[in-house]
Formats: sequence, C-alpha cells, structure tokens
Amino acid sequence: MPSLVYDVKDVRTIRELLTNSVELYPDRVAFLFKDKESNVRTKTYKEVYNDVIGLATYLNAKGYKNKKIAVMGHNCYEWALTYLAVTCGCGVIVPIDKELKAPDVENILSISQTDLIVHTPELKETIDQCSGSFDRISTDMLPACVDQGKTLLQQGDQSYDNHTINPYEMGILLFTSGTTGMAKGVMLSQANICANIVSIRKGLYVSPNDRTLSILPLHHTYECTAGFLAVLYSGASIAYAENLRRILADLQLFAPTILITVPLLLENIYANIKKKLNAAKGGKLKFAVGKTLAATAATLNFDIKKRIFKQIHNVFGGRLEKIICGAAALAPEIAAAFDAFGLPVYNGYGLTETSPVCIMHNDAVRDHYSIGKPISGVEVRLDAINEEGVGEIVVKGPNVMLGYYNNPEETAKVLIDGWFYTGDLATVDKKGNYRIVGRIKNMIVTKNGKNIFPEEIEYQLNKSPYIKESMVYGEEAAQDVLVTAVIYPDFEVVDEHLAQSGIVPGTERYNAELKALLSATVKEANANVPNYKFIRRFLIRYTEFDKTTTRKIKRNSIENMKGE
Repeated sequence: MPSLVYDVKDVRTIRELLTNSVELYPDRVAFLFKDKESNVRTKTYKEVYNDVIGLATYLNAKGYKNKKIAVMGHNCYEWALTYLAVTCGCGVIVPIDKELKAPDVENILSISQTDLIVHTPELKETIDQCSGSFDRISTDMLPACVDQGKTLLQQGDQSYDNHTINPYEMGILLFTSGTTGMAKGVMLSQANICANIVSIRKGLYVSPNDRTLSILPLHHTYECTAGFLAVLYSGASIAYAENLRRILADLQLFAPTILITVPLLLENIYANIKKKLNAAKGGKLKFAVGKTLAATAATLNFDIKKRIFKQIHNVFGGRLEKIICGAAALAPEIAAAFDAFGLPVYNGYGLTETSPVCIMHNDAVRDHYSIGKPISGVEVRLDAINEEGVGEIVVKGPNVMLGYYNNPEETAKVLIDGWFYTGDLATVDKKGNYRIVGRIKNMIVTKNGKNIFPEEIEYQLNKSPYIKESMVYGEEAAQDVLVTAVIYPDFEVVDEHLAQSGIVPGTERYNAELKALLSATVKEANANVPNYKFIRRFLIRYTEFDKTTTRKIKRNSIENMKGE
C-alpha cells in the first residue's frame, strides 16, 4: 500500500467519470489542439460532453447500439471523442494501432467482429485495403455526425439517456498484436479501467490546473488510462502534440505540468539537454553542480533546483512539475538527473491485462532503482522465487482483465485462482519496492541451467556514451548458449571522438576503430557481471532497431538480431 492516500471519488464507468467532471468543471478547458491552419483550439468539459452525446446519439441511430466500434489514428480530439461516445453511450470500443498494415487491421476487425471503424483521414488507403463486412467513418466527417446527433436529440431521441452500462462486462477490447495467429484480444471492463484510475490518483496528486501533453499512442492502455481518462477524471486538460519531431516546440506552446512518456523519449531529451549544456558557456560547470545536487536530491527543495536550472525548465515550457515514465525500464541515473534539475520522475509498471498500472511510485515514495510499490487496492506477489530472490510478478485486483476474447485456453494459462501471471520477473526489497529484472520469455538459460536476464546486460552496455541502444539475446552453439549483443552506436558521439584522431566515417580505419571502441566497451560491461553472463559475441547495427509504437525494441524481430 502507498504510504500516502488521497481522498478521491470512486467511479465505476467512464460515463460516470465524464459526468462528474462536467458537473464540477463545465467551463474549464479539457482539450487543446491545433486546427488545419495551426491555430490552437480548445474544448471545454461542457462542449466535450455535448459532442459526446451528439456522436453517441448519431451512432445509435445508425444501428451501432451495443456494437463493437474500432478507432484508429493519430492522437487527436476526434480519437478521444470517438472513444468517449462509444464507451459512454453506445457500445464496445476497439482501439487499433495506427502503425499496423492492412492485413493485420483486417485480422483484428475480423476476430473482434467489429461493425464500424472510425479512422483519421491519412489511414483511408489502409482501411480501403481491408475486406470484410464493416462500415467506416473518417474523423473529418465527425463534426457533421455530431451535428446530426444533436438534431436528433432536439427531435426527442433519448438513446443516450436510455443506454445502460454494465461496469463489469467487456467495454474495451484491445489487441496485443495484429499478426494472424498471434492476435490476442484483451477484454477490459469499464470497472477495470476506472478502478485503475482511482487507485493511481490515490497516490498521485493531479489538480484541475494541471495539463498533459499527449505524445504516446492513444491505442496503448498506458496513454489511454494515464494520459487521457485519468486527466479527465481530475478535471485537468490534455494538449495534443503535432508529431514526435515537434515535441520541443509543442512543449513550449502548451506548457504542460505533467509529462507522460517512455524511457527512450526521456533519454533523448536528456541527451539533447546535456549536449547543449556542455556546449554553452559555463554549461559543464552547471552540469557538475547538477550531479552534486543529484547526490542530495532527497534533501533539497525543488524550487532551488528550478531556479538553478531555469533554462532546462524553459525547454519543457516552464511549468512542468512531474514526469511519469513507464512501458520500459528507465536508467536510474537518468531519473536522478531529472530530479537534480527539479523535475521529479515517477516510474511505474503494468500491462494491458492490468488496465494497465499495478505498481508505481507515489507522492510519498520514489526510488530511482525501483518501480515502486503496488498501487492502492491491488495485490502483488512474486511466484516461484529462485535463490537470487527473482520471481514472476503475479497480480490480483479490480484492474485485472476479464480474459482474452474468445480464447479460454490462453486465458487459463495466465489467470489462475484470480491471480494474473504477468511473465515479468522481479525482486522485492524489505521496504516493499519492486525492481524489474526481465521477462521470462527473454531469459537466456545456459546449458548448465544458469539464468541470464538480457536487460541487466543491456543496462551495463547502455551506460557507455558510445552506445545508443543495444539488444542482448542467446544464440545456440555447440558447447553452450552464446550471449550475443547487437549494438547500435551513438554515431554522433563516436564520430566526434574519432575525429580528434583525424579518423572520418566511411574509411577502413574508421570501421576498425569503431569495432575496437565497442570491443573495449563490451569488455567494460563484462567486468560488471559474472563470467557466465559474459557477452561472447557482438554485432554492430548502422540503423535504429525496429520498435513498437511505445518505442520498445522488438526482441522477436529477426532483423533486430542482425548486424549490418
């Protein structure tokens, strides 16, 4: 249990969540976004509510009541509107990854038996390539749909008011993969999602004055729950980033107070800040001061750090109060550095199947070396703990999914006596803080039965300034499993280093020196782990790893296991 619990209102449905916020904050801004002319537009809670009722009424009138409706596209107000209209007054929502190709989209639509897909205009070609008996609406048609729904309301249509929601039945259907034979639909109830939001907010203070900048894909439960629904629950506002290339400009424009992100984006921002500080006059000294502050971060007032690092706060728009980081492991030194700047980082852990958060830092306890404690109302324990204290995380609580859609066999593998078996391995300290070690399916097992977690070796490699990213896996060999590392160098740092010796890219000498540099780095990493975990072979990549939409390296990708 968190050491600090805020008194927040319990809700069981997304409709109840929205209605409460509209009653409390009708004239407060809920959404900010750019229109086609790049002008910033806003939607108040009351305007959102009226749009939601209008769209839900339209959808019901068109025969989609109690049907499955998919939403697919980039983060935008229309995506959020569709999600809210369907969950509050129509049927079951099916969010789909906008990066999927037509065959995978078609597969999901078929498995889920979706009747309608609402998509952003740039995906028209992808949707048109899908066969099947489903209807489609482009989001640029939604204003007209909303207007028609409002006209129906004036004419006496009461389908929204008459719509009933069972909080404990499937209300959201999410797919962990689109690929044929691999697509598993996670069935979540509205009570699952709402319980998760309430539990998060019991340990994390969010006020109506707060604002987030929506960066991560909305189809992903992490962004949808934490960066969308939990924000609306709190009466705060959501601004939509134009695209990943314009994040820094959008931070300046919208000035968020909360940033919900993933480690890779945070690491890239940190690298840019470090580079600019080192290049600026007196910057290296400021960075040295920052390291000193990091060592005493727990005892220093954040306001002092904000004054010292005002330039860095301005990068984020000048109002940022907290950073929430999840979906993958964040290096402790990165979190400590942001704390030193006066920007506290909250780590968290969860899965789609847990709606998604089950373990998280809170306002009372933050530890850079852990993911925190179980959130309020959620039970967590380790199963099958080995001699090193490593066990599988299993979770029980109101946030745990109903099961996999039309897949009782797969459901039975992970849901046992009410406990969800996550497949993630962790340790827990005496204070109850959990630390992720790796995933069972990623674990490398040597011929003599030793367990090796790729993530801990990658952590050692990624500490090097010459390495941007790495992926470690086990390669079968005659005598034993070879621990193999695929390394994507930070070529900007490497080129700058080798240029000091007159070595330029594209030459044989450059290639030889790059290999020698990385070989020395691998040797340093090996020095920090037992012999049986030594990297025995490494490959160099010259292009970025293939990643998921939440910027995690795809470990099962054959291409990612290759050097170039």
